[in-house]
Amino acid sequence: MLKKSKHTLLFVEDESMIRRIAVSFLRPYFVEIHQASDGVEALEIYHNNKPDIIITDIEMPNMDGLTLCKTIRKDDKTTPIIITTAYTTTEYLLEAVSLNLVKYLVKPMEEEPLFEALRTCFKHIESQNPAVVNINKEYKFDTFNHTLIHNNKIVTLTESQHKLLSILIKNQGRIVSYSEIENFVWFDKVMSSDALRSLIRDVRKLIGKESIENISKCGYRIHLYG
Repeated sequence: MLKKSKHTLLFVEDESMIRRIAVSFLRPYFVEIHQASDGVEALEIYHNNKPDIIITDIEMPNMDGLTLCKTIRKDDKTTPIIITTAYTTTEYLLEAVSLNLVKYLVKPMEEEPLFEALRTCFKHIESQNPAVVNINKEYKFDTFNHTLIHNNKIVTLTESQHKLLSILIKNQGRIVSYSEIENFVWFDKVMSSDALRSLIRDVRKLIGKESIENISKCGYRIHLYG
C-alpha cells in the first residue's frame, strides 16, 4: 500500500477517460494533482507550478512525452519522472534510461508497479530535499509543511513569503530567475519589480539579509547554513 504524501503530481495523458480514472485513483496520495492532455500544456503547467513528480504518456499530440522529458531535463535533472506507454519498444526504453527516468510503465498500469515507482520517487525527493532545512543558526524551514521555525517557534508567513522560500530552497545551489519566481509566486498575476523587491526585503528581515543573494539581471539564490 502507498502512504499519502505531501507532494504534488503532474499527470499527462491525452486520453481523457484514462486521465480522469488515473487522477481519481491517485488523488488520495498527493496534496495536489495537475492534469495535462499533451506535452505543450504539461510544459506550461510544469513551469508555473514546479510539481514534485511527473507521470507522462509517450504518444501524445502537439508534443510527445519523450520530447517533454528532454525539454524538462535541459534545466532540471532531479524531478522524478515516470513514463507510461502502450508500447514496449527497445528504442523507447533506451530513451527513457538516457533521460534518467524513474520508471518505464506499460499500460494499462498495474497498481503495484505504479506504487513501487511512486515509492521510489518519494524516497528520491526526501533524499534530495530533507524535510527540515537549516537556513542559518536560528532559522529552519519545514519544506513539507512550508513552515518557518525560529528557536523552536513557528513564524507566521504570508502565502507569498512561504512560496518564495519554497522555490529558493527547492533550487538551492543555483540562481532562481525572476521569471521562475514570478510564475511560482504570482502564478496568473503580473509581478512588478517593486513587488518582488518588497517581498525579498520582507523575507530578508525574517531570516537575515545575507541568506538571499541578488544576482544582478538574473535572479536570486539562497545560502543555507552548513
